[in-house]
Amino acid sequence: MTLLDLVKPGMALPKTRCSSKNELIVRLVDQVYSTNREFPLPRQDLLDIIGMREIIGGTLLPSGLSIPHARLEHYDDFIIVLGTPMETLFQDGRRINLMALMITSKWGSPYYLPVLAELAKISRDEEYFSRLCGADNPEDFTRILGERNAEIA
Repeated sequence: MTLLDLVKPGMALPKTRCSSKNELIVRLVDQVYSTNREFPLPRQDLLDIIGMREIIGGTLLPSGLSIPHARLEHYDDFIIVLGTPMETLFQDGRRINLMALMITSKWGSPYYLPVLAELAKISRDEEYFSRLCGADNPEDFTRILGERNAEIA
């Protein structure tokens, strides 16, 4: 399984129109619901869980990779949605270049930690990360992501 395998069709949203970190989170959550009609939790509950986690401690790495996430009870799947903001966004004075929203089981997933590690590696490769964040459309984004398609699990 590779990172690209985990990014299902429709789950890469480059150049997303949003005016804040929270609005980008909402856009990514909305994509989850538009592609997964049987998601086991009401939309607002998921947003509340993500919001509470963000209050506990931000998930923004120095590279500009933001990783909001929800770990859910009674949920046995793994979802990742990747998005870049169209306009420059900041969190605590630091720029958000790429957001990776992850939803997984509260008790863990075989993908959660390996995906975190791979995303951190990607974000440290400045040239590659810059090209990925600069992709203009989902096709270019997934093509660039596939260039570095490391095994996750």
